Amino acid sequence: MRWSSVLSSALLVAGASAFPHHTHKRSASASSSVAVSTPSPAPIKAAGAATDPPYWLADITHQGNAPFAASGYTVFRNVKDYGAAGDGVTDDTAAIQSAISDGDRTAPSFNKTTTVTPAIVYFPAGTYVISSPIIDYYFTQLVGNPNSPAVLQATSSFAGIGLIDGDQYQSNGKEGWLSTNVFLRQIRNLVIDMTKIPGTTPATGIHWPTSQATSLQNVVVNLNADEGTQHTGIFIEDGSAGFIGDVIVNGGLQGLNIGNQQYTMRNVTVNNAVTGINQLWNWGWTYIGLTLNNCQVGITFASSGGTQLVGGVNIIDSTISNVKTFVNTSWTPTADPAAAGNLILENVVLDSVPTAVAGPGTVYLEGGSTTIASYGQGHEYTPTGPSTLSRTYTAASRPTGLVASGTSNYYTKSKPQYEAYTTDQVVSIRSAGAAGDGTTDDTAAINSALKSAASSGSLVFFDYGVYLVSDTIYFPPGSKVVGESYPIIAGSGDKFSDASNPYPVVQVGKSGDSGTIEWSDMRVGTIGGTAGAILIEWNLAGDLGSGAWDVHSQIGGWQGSNLQLNQCPTSAAVSSDCEAAFLNVHITSDASNVYFENNWFWTADHDIEDPTNTQISVYTGRGVLVEGSNIEMWGTGSEHHGLYQFQFNGASNVVGGYFQTETPYYQPKPDATSGPYKSITTTPWSDPDFSTCLEGNCDALGLHITNSKDITMYGVGLYSFFNDYSTSCSNVGNGENCQSETFRVDGSVSGLNVYSYQTVGTTNMITINGTSAALYSDNLSVYPDSIALFSY
Repeated sequence: MRWSSVLSSALLVAGASAFPHHTHKRSASASSSVAVSTPSPAPIKAAGAATDPPYWLADITHQGNAPFAASGYTVFRNVKDYGAAGDGVTDDTAAIQSAISDGDRTAPSFNKTTTVTPAIVYFPAGTYVISSPIIDYYFTQLVGNPNSPAVLQATSSFAGIGLIDGDQYQSNGKEGWLSTNVFLRQIRNLVIDMTKIPGTTPATGIHWPTSQATSLQNVVVNLNADEGTQHTGIFIEDGSAGFIGDVIVNGGLQGLNIGNQQYTMRNVTVNNAVTGINQLWNWGWTYIGLTLNNCQVGITFASSGGTQLVGGVNIIDSTISNVKTFVNTSWTPTADPAAAGNLILENVVLDSVPTAVAGPGTVYLEGGSTTIASYGQGHEYTPTGPSTLSRTYTAASRPTGLVASGTSNYYTKSKPQYEAYTTDQVVSIRSAGAAGDGTTDDTAAINSALKSAASSGSLVFFDYGVYLVSDTIYFPPGSKVVGESYPIIAGSGDKFSDASNPYPVVQVGKSGDSGTIEWSDMRVGTIGGTAGAILIEWNLAGDLGSGAWDVHSQIGGWQGSNLQLNQCPTSAAVSSDCEAAFLNVHITSDASNVYFENNWFWTADHDIEDPTNTQISVYTGRGVLVEGSNIEMWGTGSEHHGLYQFQFNGASNVVGGYFQTETPYYQPKPDATSGPYKSITTTPWSDPDFSTCLEGNCDALGLHITNSKDITMYGVGLYSFFNDYSTSCSNVGNGENCQSETFRVDGSVSGLNVYSYQTVGTTNMITINGTSAALYSDNLSVYPDSIALFSY
């Protein structure tokens, strides 16, 4: 999340077909119908109903507690309480904006971020007339009723960059927030209607430059489909995201006009656009369950003056129908940069698609009505050695436990919204006795409520709050847990302070437990020195569909964490007060059938509450340790842990993408051998052995795979930007020497397949049993270095 590009206001006003001019630079001060088992978005025929159908989230008593906000601050806001009519006639723009801004909240014009003032802005069913952009604020969820999504309808004279503008451009020509620091926001269950705007007028449904812990879900964008239309559904020009799922765009010049460091998109559909997706730039991107219907071009890769701007794209389990050219790439075997423009296609159904893959002046892959089992372009590293790939490849085998019943597609599952639940099936955690004020010990009240709700089949609703706990919070089998605008469970006290005796903050099932657990829209953190904390320990031998959606960890950098600029400045020596977690997430060897979607496990690199997002030094040991089987991880990031970001040890049958990591900015002072958390190479932790580091800085690994089998990763980005807070080691042309290695394979490993792999700042891209297997200098790409396919 350490990169930002800037578009000129003139290009934006001219239309969203422009692309960033500075795709190779990064701000040193920045943060950084297909057969799938995914429910379809809510039926459009129900959208805009005159009356709001029952929906538990709207109907319960709201008692969210933002403990650091002003007295009386409101977390849940219904736009009709602020004067919106939703009658399809009244201009509701000002009322909606008032609902978003109420309570001294952070607008993009403030150019600051905070976790103090969260908000859910609720839109009952109806049609809301919009005459100018709705400006989204930080830490905001815009939510409609999934049983009848509200319609936001632009007037014919609407003008601006996005009916919903996620990061408004300011008078200086820059976005209000640095897009790589925009976290904790959602849009879901809404219909964006731009059809009244003349097709010849450039118009965009959603402007969404954003980063981790963000999502669009169950959103429909309807555009003018007249000949010559200049409409765009979703425009993303920068950021470090992120996840989008269950989104439909109808009509327009381009369904999606998008560029970002990395993204995961599941179950996205574009119908009747001239170009389905214009890929402006990226480092890496993963599409699963993509559907493109009736477009001239399905997806096109941008270039500038012959220079490629796209690092890599994976498209799997997708259906393309009545499209003249599916992929229009700028890749050639002699392209500049040499390793850019990676393409991986796997299990893609074509129906009446004459050309599957076209390039400059040529056709790489003919189409028709067929299924592309596999096809790739880019650099590949296999047991037979490195080569240039421009052909089919042997696709990874798909374990039965990861495949949707009756299909060849990977199993996927949308975040549950419990549309049919009534209010008497919902248990408020505050009504159950928890305070959520950041000081009261809420352990007993939370555990009691979870136990009772699991036995009765009720949904546990965490009203917004900061829930301090002194002991483990246990999610028993049968738990269904949902948060209001990302409330946080924060471990504090002696039980979490001993690194020689690690202790879980949240425990999902105990060893031997089986059943189903669903968990969404929450955060887990720690308060103060908690060197022995394991934030999430997942033991459940789950039924298919158990998982966590939009669940994130946030270690430091938030108000009340006591791990902020005042306590943990970069100028201070390592202190036990800033040692905040032994391990972030542990999927144990007991765990099976675990489904993760859109999860960010973050040790803070900066203080979100500081007006300039000043960097801080918070120390944690390990990121995500996976030892279970039948694991899916779609859109997962792990950042700034001292020993590794992801480790797969004894794991089997794992699939996912895009996986994104960052090395701690303070390293190598101290590095992985000399930091406060020492490598424990023996069981039960089996940490990497850093005595074998290759020449150069011996920093935390981004990815360590050991003694595991059948792991498939569709998109991996392992980024090392800093050397003791200086980016000179990762700047283009400076030798990519922030650290010596970041992806290590050792022990007994089989069935490993990595597609579209990117690194920043690392000399050796792959290390196998202590030997370098791929150098960055052989794989130069758009900014990171890139490999299309690695198998072992």
